[in-house]
Amino acid sequence: MLIQLGVRHLAVVDDLELTFNNGMTSLTGETGAGKSLLVDALSLVLGDRADSNMIRYGCDRAEVSASFDTSQNKLLHQWLIDQELDDDDQCQLRRTIAKDGRSRAYINGRTVPLSQLRAISERTIDIHGQHAHQSLVRPETQRILIDTVAKTKPKLKLLATAYKQWQHLQQQFTSLQQQTHDQTARLELLNYQVNELEALELTDDSVSSLLKEQQQLAHASQLLGTVQAGLHRLFEQEQGDSYSVISAVLTDLENAQDIEPKFTDIVETLSSIVIQLDECGGDLRHYRDSTEVNPDRLAEVETQLSTLHELARKHHVEIESLPSHYQQLADELNSLSAIDSQLENIQQQLSAQEKTCRKLCDNINRSRKKAAIPLAKQITQSIQQLAIPSGRIEIVITPMADNHFNETGSDQIQLLVSTNPGQNAGELVKVASGGELARISLAIQVVTAGSRSVPTLVFDEVDVGIGGGIAEIVGQHLRELASTQQVICITHLPQVAAQAHQQLQVKKVQSADSTRIEITALDDPARIEEIARMLGGVTLTEKTRLHAEEMLSIDLK
Repeated sequence: MLIQLGVRHLAVVDDLELTFNNGMTSLTGETGAGKSLLVDALSLVLGDRADSNMIRYGCDRAEVSASFDTSQNKLLHQWLIDQELDDDDQCQLRRTIAKDGRSRAYINGRTVPLSQLRAISERTIDIHGQHAHQSLVRPETQRILIDTVAKTKPKLKLLATAYKQWQHLQQQFTSLQQQTHDQTARLELLNYQVNELEALELTDDSVSSLLKEQQQLAHASQLLGTVQAGLHRLFEQEQGDSYSVISAVLTDLENAQDIEPKFTDIVETLSSIVIQLDECGGDLRHYRDSTEVNPDRLAEVETQLSTLHELARKHHVEIESLPSHYQQLADELNSLSAIDSQLENIQQQLSAQEKTCRKLCDNINRSRKKAAIPLAKQITQSIQQLAIPSGRIEIVITPMADNHFNETGSDQIQLLVSTNPGQNAGELVKVASGGELARISLAIQVVTAGSRSVPTLVFDEVDVGIGGGIAEIVGQHLRELASTQQVICITHLPQVAAQAHQQLQVKKVQSADSTRIEITALDDPARIEEIARMLGGVTLTEKTRLHAEEMLSIDLK
């Protein structure tokens, strides 16, 4: 619960320190006294957007602080522990706003981002502004109403995660479909090119061998002539062939090496040469005997090479690069062809994810329907007590159009109302007047307050347009609510203020050169005077004071 609120140099506030009790607290004061400024201060310290124009004139900085007791607030206490911001059972918040627009936030003395102040807000306070009833006509507000009572927040969180994954898969699927559509022509071309090159069974070795064979066949006669001339010079000349000359020298040196040992190394060398010449002769004879001039094979090879050269020009590559080019085209074709497989895979994932989402939607739908009937009944009973005696609320839950769903589920939720006997229930915006809408909104806030886990509820003049006996009933509802939650109510109605356990009076104090507000906790006599002022205006009579005393059930005699 909220224990203290401190405000310094904010708008017309100079320096205020307020202490709040458990139960119901009412803030009262004349119109324009600055009662709602406290709501602004609370909103700031809980992370709302700040503006340097809010700083009091002549001051460099505004500051708002708030203290909360976390001993009975397990959600907040655990959150502080998880964030390593805990400090026994206290939660001290502070927010400063500088003239240059910079804003700083603190939790238990530690600097934090604004998002963490907002996280505190979700676990501590619900603030209902005086125009809250205007948002009630929006479908989103009506959905949040039923979800608050049905306690679907954990399920909606799971659905939001699942829906986000479903959307991601949907985007992937759509993107791949677009790629398939855009690359149809490319796929057809690749199929043709790969098939054309694949038929040639190209490899780096096969192309190299074909080029080499063409060179050999084209120069076969010349090569055979060279071989024959070599054999003749080495072995077949009648006089002076190389083999005979070397063999004769070898024989002479062999015969002389017994006399001259130095010839031994030369003999060994010449012996090796003779052996190598024998081997060369064998290789040359084999080449001569196995090689022939083959114009038919040459024509065949040149035809194949002509085809390869034509394809190389067509693909803008060298003939030697055709095999690697073919592999690149084949890889690209496989990649594009794999899109169909990817599409099928993603479609299966998409289908499974949609089933997960719809299962969560169905679960949420059951929770909403279970809560809708008793909630509508409670609101109906409440608005009938608030001067709409024939009022009736219906909560209608229907499927979204075209079997659609999103992160909030698959339901369309409508809050319908009938305000007169025999009248069919219709949309709030069409049926309820402004005053009726305000009363319906207040009834909903009171009825659903117990469904919210936050310990403190702030009502900022939500009783506008209500008076008389109805105002007294509103006050009774708020006091009853204060038995389980801390209620802070800014009100102009004495019937509501009189129900409070604690009453704070807001006054605007003006001097020649400044304006400031003061807030005072009222004792019993002061409360009678304030309630009497609210009842009777400027001039207070004894009768008015007695009426105020009766409303407060205080006897000062």
